[in-house]
Amino acid sequence: MNLDTALGTNGDAAARADQWRVRFAPLAADDLPLLHHWLNAPHVVAGYSRVPTTTEEIAAKYGPRISGSEPVRGYVAAVDGKPIGYVQVYRVADFPDYRAAVGEASDDAAIDVLIGEIEYTGRGLGRRVIAAAVEEIVWPVFNARNCYACPRHDNLSSVRAFMKAGFRALRPIDVANGERELLMQRARPA
Repeated sequence: MNLDTALGTNGDAAARADQWRVRFAPLAADDLPLLHHWLNAPHVVAGYSRVPTTTEEIAAKYGPRISGSEPVRGYVAAVDGKPIGYVQVYRVADFPDYRAAVGEASDDAAIDVLIGEIEYTGRGLGRRVIAAAVEEIVWPVFNARNCYACPRHDNLSSVRAFMKAGFRALRPIDVANGERELLMQRARPA
């Protein structure tokens, strides 16, 4: 399944605005080395994963997502044919701790996004990938009423990207590993 949404750009890349496209493809076994690279990139460790991850840990965590034996669906986001990041979407109800933090969320989904290629950060692509993933995956595939995100509260670039993609901040929440995240929500248009 390839999903396609036009991207605009900002800054020095404005001339390419009509040429940039974001595509999503389901995470595949061949993508695991790239995902390992991204999850160990210093900017991703600092803002998303917190600790470096081994290839064995990647295979153990993401293999079941590829096989469909767990409820999280993973996608590789590509711009102009170049893989730049990872998106995962899941039903809130499938994760009791998350559901407790969110509240009543039987028909709701959640999304996590990372831009793994450093040269694609700071260009407004995060918000565009988020918005495209919500429009092209969350609403049609998950048929969710709301989409939630929980970026780390201190990851201001991620928080801003979600806000620019139509999310609103609800409240800080503490998660199992002792981290504080900012619960954000985007309601499905009527």
